[in-house]
Amino acid sequence: MTKVTVYVDDSVWLSFKKQVFQKHGNLRKLSSEVEKKLRDEIIEEQITSGFNKIQVPVKGTMSSQEIKATRPKLRGPPSQEIVKEMRQKRLA
Repeated sequence: MTKVTVYVDDSVWLSFKKQVFQKHGNLRKLSSEVEKKLRDEIIEEQITSGFNKIQVPVKGTMSSQEIKATRPKLRGPPSQEIVKEMRQKRLA
């Protein structure tokens, strides 16, 4: 654990203390709530940067030929045939 001194606007700090008091009924959890808010902000940043790294093609940039070429090939019979076969076994 590290002890930190931070300068925060009075009205912001008062509002934050009110939220903590409403949530916990006392102010003993101030430090843990500040830490939680910091962790949430760090995680949100990581998620945002991860999404930004993903390259998603813009709608309309791929032709129908390209889309069909990139679709996965199906293996095995269609589900209709599998269900039909299962029903026949159950009735037999």
